Amino acid sequence: MAVRYGIVCDSCKKLLLIFPEGKSSRIRYDRSLAGFTAKCIPPCSNIIHFNKGMLMPYVVPDAATQRGQADLVDCRPVAKSHEAFRQVNE
Repeated sequence: MAVRYGIVCDSCKKLLLIFPEGKSSRIRYDRSLAGFTAKCIPPCSNIIHFNKGMLMPYVVPDAATQRGQADLVDCRPVAKSHEAFRQVNE
């Protein structure tokens, strides 16, 4: 299990994982929106508009990290606090 940042697709209800290391062909910065657009992973064709503040940390299975997406039932949101950070890393 790993902690990864992601955003939920409103259409398919999957967690789209955002990786800080390296660039993704699915994510682009849109200057007109002053934020990012991401294409959800097929078969979903939804376009997600977000800014960095909308990303949330989740504990996700290692297999989800490889796929770049996860089912919400397989993930656990992480509170942005030191207590939550300690619980995840124990």
